[in-house]
Amino acid sequence: MNQTLFPGQQADEKIFLVIREHWSVLFAKLALWFLMLFLYLGFDYVSLYYAPQFISPTYLPLVDVLKVIFVMFLALGLFIILTLYYLHSHIITNERIVTIEQKSLTHHTISELHLNQIQDVTAEVHGLPENLLDFGDVYIQTAGETERFLFHNIPNPVKVTKLVIDLYEQLPEQRTNQTQAPPQQPQVIVK
Repeated sequence: MNQTLFPGQQADEKIFLVIREHWSVLFAKLALWFLMLFLYLGFDYVSLYYAPQFISPTYLPLVDVLKVIFVMFLALGLFIILTLYYLHSHIITNERIVTIEQKSLTHHTISELHLNQIQDVTAEVHGLPENLLDFGDVYIQTAGETERFLFHNIPNPVKVTKLVIDLYEQLPEQRTNQTQAPPQQPQVIVK
């Protein structure tokens, strides 16, 4: 039984790399989520000393309902953060690059770029955190409809750029000449 990783995957297509955002991006989103969890857990302690009217029999049912709603939104928020992180991915195969951009739970865009359309590949790493943790952006310039593919906040952008160039160079000569204008040799630019 052949299993496919993405829609439209060919039977003879070999997947070289599946890329998701760097773990630090997920960590930042989870840190905000944990801050909200901390606020929820600290509410009883703070209200006991600074706002005892919230735990009086008059307001306690309303406060309990609001706390349950807050917990439901916390659970939903964690689900959305993890789902969007997992589903938003870039796949590099021996024939093409496929970007699955998960914009929300019900909205995603799938773009693909055949390797023979590549004109330029650029890796950008800016800032101290990005340099220390080795993540950044990769731009792939094409002559097609989508002029520039963007891999945002991915780990090892220079290695990904080198892999794309290596795969381009391994294409058979007749496949690289199928486009209307002969493609130039892509350049690697590291900023």
